[in-house]
Amino acid sequence: MNDVLQLERCTRRFGARVALLDVTLRLQPGLVGLLGPNGAGKTTFLRLAAGLIRPTSGSVRWKGGLERRHPDLANRIAMSSDGDQLPVEDTPAQFLAMLLRCAGLGLDDAEGRADVVLRRLGLAEKVDAPIATLSRGQRQRVKLAQALALPADLVLLDEPLNALDPVWRLEIAGLMREAADRGACVVMSSHILEEVEAVSERLVLLYRGRVVAAGSQAEIRALLQTRGTAVRLHTSDPNGLARALLERAGVRVLRFEPGALIAQADGLGGIYAALPPAILASGARVTEIETEGDDLVSLFAALGEEMR
Repeated sequence: MNDVLQLERCTRRFGARVALLDVTLRLQPGLVGLLGPNGAGKTTFLRLAAGLIRPTSGSVRWKGGLERRHPDLANRIAMSSDGDQLPVEDTPAQFLAMLLRCAGLGLDDAEGRADVVLRRLGLAEKVDAPIATLSRGQRQRVKLAQALALPADLVLLDEPLNALDPVWRLEIAGLMREAADRGACVVMSSHILEEVEAVSERLVLLYRGRVVAAGSQAEIRALLQTRGTAVRLHTSDPNGLARALLERAGVRVLRFEPGALIAQADGLGGIYAALPPAILASGARVTEIETEGDDLVSLFAALGEEMR
């Protein structure tokens, strides 16, 4: 069994509020993107995965079935939280070396590894400065350094790209890939699809505390495409194109806009199959085609409704 993390029917409540509901998921080594709008349950999921909180019901297991307090898991889970809880009086070098010492590295190895990671993240001139004096972006890099420097099997990153410019986003992505190449499962949360797509191999979609979809990027993209059932057609002859489309089975016109019409069918395949002959029959010129309902928010909402 190659599972790094197993959640079986996990529910987590905070009083009357349900943060996660009946989540079953297995994650293997690699890069995993945890996607969801604000309030979807991403942080609760990561805290459960880190063993910082227990599920109200269900179970969480690590590395093929180990309990969180099993000695084989010591220092094998690393997390960078979204909040800033760094020891502000320490320097980045002191903070990171201390964590690495706790993970079992000797003093020289810990200080050497800390220096390499901090310099790679552009903190060479700040390694001996109090963390309190660092900018927001620099502090974010220190947080990520402490998670990515550890020899962990499970690396959990909550909104890791916040406050980072494009250069450092690329560097962090490189460190994440290196951890995955070493055999770690690296989970990064975000509410921005493009951020996660640039890094992750597999996506997990959370919506209102439930996993509504999980799979490869190609599988999630296929869901996005099949969920869109309306197409906005910018055309020189909306009326003529509408008449030609209505003659094709399964296609119906929703409404007209200046210089455009919106057509709908039971699936995008029906529209796109009917469109070429309709254009030829009508003689209309189509300048732009936009699919509606194929964005991530629409997918979350549609899948969430299906699970009710």
